[in-house]
Amino acid sequence: MLLTFDEMRNVIHASDPMVKDVCSDCNNNRLSYIDNYAKQLVQKYFLQKYEADATLEFQYDYTMVQKMLLKYAFNDLRSRKDDISFFNKPIINFLLDENIKVPLNNVSVLAGLAVNTSPAPDYMFGNLKLRWSKSPMLLANSIVQHYNYETGQIVLRENMEAEYFEGMLLSYIFRFNSGQFILLCWDENSAKVEQNLEVIKIQYPYENLNNENQSVTLIRCTNESTYHHFQLIDVNWGNAIMDEISTMRKLASTSSENIMKIINEQWEQEEARLAKEHQR
Repeated sequence: MLLTFDEMRNVIHASDPMVKDVCSDCNNNRLSYIDNYAKQLVQKYFLQKYEADATLEFQYDYTMVQKMLLKYAFNDLRSRKDDISFFNKPIINFLLDENIKVPLNNVSVLAGLAVNTSPAPDYMFGNLKLRWSKSPMLLANSIVQHYNYETGQIVLRENMEAEYFEGMLLSYIFRFNSGQFILLCWDENSAKVEQNLEVIKIQYPYENLNNENQSVTLIRCTNESTYHHFQLIDVNWGNAIMDEISTMRKLASTSSENIMKIINEQWEQEEARLAKEHQR
């Protein structure tokens, strides 16, 4: 039997959970084109694992990526009976109408590669390949304040503050195996959107998707801390500090690195066996 574990509501669903507040025609027919695109996108780019220094030439349909993330955010909000005021009639029509090809001006999408550079393998944290969360914390400064190269002492920043972006009404983060996306929804009347996006471009290791090129080079957007705590978005210099810590640890113990590689390979074999035994 296929099960879905809902940690937030402490519920286990038989097979895939459903939000039963829309008609079957909308759920199964009019919105199915979005799920079909999402499936193709994930299968093409994000089923495989990437190395820490890998890059990915990512081609996408920007309107469809917007629709994909908006639909999943909308589903999650409705399932939790949360505020869905952002999803007004024009946005609902945007989702329902497959023929709408022009993206929304007040929705932005960031993308990057989620790569585990930590000493903890995925299965230690539940092997969660599909994750989402409302209101990720885009940090104003790095998680690590200081690293002592002589003693190895790591000093964490005591008060981690979120960066404030004027005009942001809603944000979500999604992880599809090795692909990570951030959905940013803005007030249509805000004059700060372009300025905010410039700050985001400089401050965070994500690529801002757009409707002009529809092709971008994705790089790793996670470090060994934010990979497992994916609601935290570290700044670029925070990633650099974390990467230095990762490098120092690996240089100090090459044997543990080899052991971890063997453990990961064994888990991947077991995962493949389970997938074959319990096909969807």
